[in-house]
Amino acid sequence: MFRVEIDSDLCSGFASCVDDAPGIFKLDDSGKATVLVPQTDDERALKAAKDCPMAAIAVFDAESGGRVV
Repeated sequence: MFRVEIDSDLCSGFASCVDDAPGIFKLDDSGKATVLVPQTDDERALKAAKDCPMAAIAVFDAESGGRVV
């Protein structure tokens, strides 16, 4: 299980995360990404974090708290 966080100060609204994992991320009214599901076992969250051009997405192991991406 993963815990997903977005640093909204870093997000520029490229929406690559929405493309990679639309069930986990969406763009809010200001055009920045938000997390729909803060905990998930969907590995698309990892791809979204790796693909984020601003490195605004952090993925942690929900059990240990260690950062995965």
